[in-house]
Amino acid sequence: MSLRGEEYSPSPLNIEKIKLQAQGKGVENNWSQYAQAFIEAVKKEYHAATNKRVVLVIDEINRGEISKIFGELFFSVDPGYRGPAGEVSTQYANLHDEVEKKFYIPENLYIIGTMNDIDRSVDSFDFAMRRRFRFVEIKADERLEMLDSLGEEKKKDAIRRMTALNEAISADEELNENYHIGASYFLKLKHLEFEDLWTDYLCPLLQDYVRGMYDEKGRMENFAKAYGYVKTQAGEEDDTTEDQG
Repeated sequence: MSLRGEEYSPSPLNIEKIKLQAQGKGVENNWSQYAQAFIEAVKKEYHAATNKRVVLVIDEINRGEISKIFGELFFSVDPGYRGPAGEVSTQYANLHDEVEKKFYIPENLYIIGTMNDIDRSVDSFDFAMRRRFRFVEIKADERLEMLDSLGEEKKKDAIRRMTALNEAISADEELNENYHIGASYFLKLKHLEFEDLWTDYLCPLLQDYVRGMYDEKGRMENFAKAYGYVKTQAGEEDDTTEDQG
């Protein structure tokens, strides 16, 4: 039951609902109290301090239209516009009592976005927003320590297969190191065998890479050989060498 005596079912909060609550038109009209209580709870839980470094990680940042997502904060994410000196007015100013109060991104907030170079959506990351980020390339073989959890023997085998497969990918005239398979794929070996990792994950991915290229079947056979995949039955056709074109 709500304060008005009305029955309702909770549902995910969104901007429109927040606006209604702030304007006194929602089911619960004490939005400011809820917001303040939430903020205080977060501060207490994470011991928030103004001088403490805070990191915001946006996974696959290029999946959305990033300039629209940041909106009025487009300039504020630039290191040169951080803090009160770079404050801006936003379209959500009416969500709090001090309508004239502006918003800014504090200097102690670090935004890290991850992205994959070969994703088709990378091109949507406009150049103006690119200039506001520092780009650091992480290659497939630079985080091998994440495989320690597999155990020494399986880790060695995983690295050997990954290295051989990536060398085969680089040797393909239509591909390059941007298509390399990273160590994170091999973390699935905690629950899978090497054969299952190939048939259920790596093979379908590589087939997408080579689809439409000359001799898809030959390319896939070459990748399978480099990885060390062996058919369970001699002469049996499987998804590894089947031409999907």
